[in-house]
Amino acid sequence: MILLDRRIGSSDLFSPLRAFGLPVELTTLDSADAAWLGRGPDETPAPIGVEIKRISDLLQSITSGRLSGHQLPKLVHDYAHTWLLIEGRYRSGADGVLETQQGRVWAPHAQGRRVWTYREVEAFLTTLEVRAGVHVRKAWDRSETAALVAMLYQWWTAKSYDEHRAHVALHSPMLDAGLLYKPSLARRVAAELPGIGVGKSGAVADHFKTVRALVEANEDEWIQIPGIGKGLAKKITAALEGE
Repeated sequence: MILLDRRIGSSDLFSPLRAFGLPVELTTLDSADAAWLGRGPDETPAPIGVEIKRISDLLQSITSGRLSGHQLPKLVHDYAHTWLLIEGRYRSGADGVLETQQGRVWAPHAQGRRVWTYREVEAFLTTLEVRAGVHVRKAWDRSETAALVAMLYQWWTAKSYDEHRAHVALHSPMLDAGLLYKPSLARRVAAELPGIGVGKSGAVADHFKTVRALVEANEDEWIQIPGIGKGLAKKITAALEGE
């Protein structure tokens, strides 16, 4: 269940989130604009909080100190994982001045006499990420804000924590090399050997056929392959022996 703060700034996300087929309840939150319990490691409940700020609100809260001095400590205390979602389009303009999109026009963001630079804003957000552990995301408009909140909710609730394994993979240089088929295990192993790479791995695989034959081959067998001399054969057999 997504708990959505009923006050101005977040309550209007109720209908868009319901349109995603998600359970939503309006309430009053002490911190964050949206919150829920996610599935943490070993299925332990993980409180998740999302603070949503339009770019103008972000700059005002930085200037007043409200974000760092009041909101941020509560967010970090109340939630195991916190997202700060910045809504609105901004960019680095001439001389690094912060520009925001106002209708169809890009213009320096006016906030009294204060002139903001793009670097100042991004440096502030980077400090929140690195020093405070707050995840920062950006949305161009309200519909993208709703989509991001929905994605985060589904990430934390649809699968267990350990089922998220997109960060674990084996890189295959063979496929990056433009091959139109999955290479054999013998060719993949050969490609990792010194002086072989993708180019000579096909000849090695054709010669030895199997990984066992490749590993057990001596230097004399290796030099039978075109392009492999005695020096390279010595390096290959040494590598296979762990030297």
